[in-house]
This record gives sequence, structure tokens and C-alpha cells, in this order.
Amino acid sequence: MPTSVYSRTLQKAAELAGGQKRLARLLRVPLSDLEIWIADKGEPPTAIFLKAVDLVLDETGAPATGAEPGEPSPPWDSSSAKAGFGL
Repeated sequence: MPTSVYSRTLQKAAELAGGQKRLARLLRVPLSDLEIWIADKGEPPTAIFLKAVDLVLDETGAPATGAEPGEPSPPWDSSSAKAGFGL
């Protein structure tokens, strides 16, 4: 049973892609590496993991803002952004 965020994300990406072989092709990685990462016996390179995250987000329609589907994004407050950067 996958436990890490890496293995769970890659497993979900494989389901959405139509299987591990197809996901390996999409990510351009050897199937053996993908199987290791899904089995939680190693961690994928960050770039590969982020591609899998993008695939999951694109396929599930998950909002990038944390808003519920159909809910407008909250307004952006530039004053809090400036405070965070010491401006």
C-alpha cells in the first residue's frame, strides 16, 4: 500500500494515464524506475514528481487555488504580498 506523497501521487497519475506503462512513457522514465517509486522504495526526481502532480491536477480538474469547484478565486491582496517580501 503506497504511503508517501510520491507513491500516492504516482499511483493516481498511473490510474489517470491508463496504467504504469503509459505513465512511464508520458514521464519519459524507465518503467522499472516508476515501479520502484510507486512501491515507495525510492523517491522520483523533483521534475518527474511535478510532472505527475500536473497530470493529476489536469485530469481531476482540481483547483490550484484551494477554492471549491465553481467557487471564484479569492481576491489577491498585494499589501500582504509586499509585507512578506519586506517591501
